[in-house]
Amino acid sequence: MNNSKSGYRTLKKNTIKFLTLIVITQIFLSSIFLITNGYGDPIEIKVGFGAAPVIDGIIDGTTGEWDQAKKQNINLYPNISVPENGLAIDLWVIQEGLNLYILVRFDLQDHGSSKYDNEFIGILIADEGSNSDFADAKIVQYSNISENTFQYLDYHINDTEYEEDIISNGAGAANLEENQITYEFSMPVKDTEDEVQDVYLNYQDFYDFKIVFGNKTALYPDDIMISNIVSLFLEYKPGGPDKPLSELIMFISTIVIFSIISALYIFYIYRITQLKKEIRRIRS
Repeated sequence: MNNSKSGYRTLKKNTIKFLTLIVITQIFLSSIFLITNGYGDPIEIKVGFGAAPVIDGIIDGTTGEWDQAKKQNINLYPNISVPENGLAIDLWVIQEGLNLYILVRFDLQDHGSSKYDNEFIGILIADEGSNSDFADAKIVQYSNISENTFQYLDYHINDTEYEEDIISNGAGAANLEENQITYEFSMPVKDTEDEVQDVYLNYQDFYDFKIVFGNKTALYPDDIMISNIVSLFLEYKPGGPDKPLSELIMFISTIVIFSIISALYIFYIYRITQLKKEIRRIRS
């Protein structure tokens, strides 16, 4: 009987140690995962696929061209680290084929006045893993907003200097209706003609995009007034994998570890039951 009790205590003690080790391992793996993926701005959007919208600054409700877009309401701030006095904007994103499409829409009482006659919206793009080191800029710049006259500009950023690309990639347009203005952009994914002057966007990766607004009187970036950063995850084409490798590893490890824990728990209950039976048999 003493041997049975001793075996019961030893089994219980070893099982608790092993379960504790499993839990610690799981917490450690989760911490690594969070550190790896917890960089940059907290605003993250996973961009899916849908029909391609027409880049003309007009949302065509009859065709539903932006209906499949991921939609987020964010604020642009004078100082991102001090989120005060923000301008609320609608941010819509969608992929189709080899292109990424971005829409920015907002209301501003001063639209149409001389104060914002040369306003612009820019999309600054950072290389993968560059810690928000923005190297590419797509800008829709108004020259006369009251006449809806604008141009699309493609720059690469060298330190703080904006240098116009030799080959312009992507497209952009805008349209003002009363106090509401809509900016639309398209840019290539895995189909960039000039990888030296443009950020090469790839599937299955996060990229930081900085949305900037200003009124040009001199040169970029001096005229940027407000901004914010979003991190976009570009999904793979339909039918392909939809999780980055780190997420797959974490998902698989979680399943394996909890399966082991469940199996050990069942075995633990079984052994306890058997030991109790043996103790009762000896006592009787």
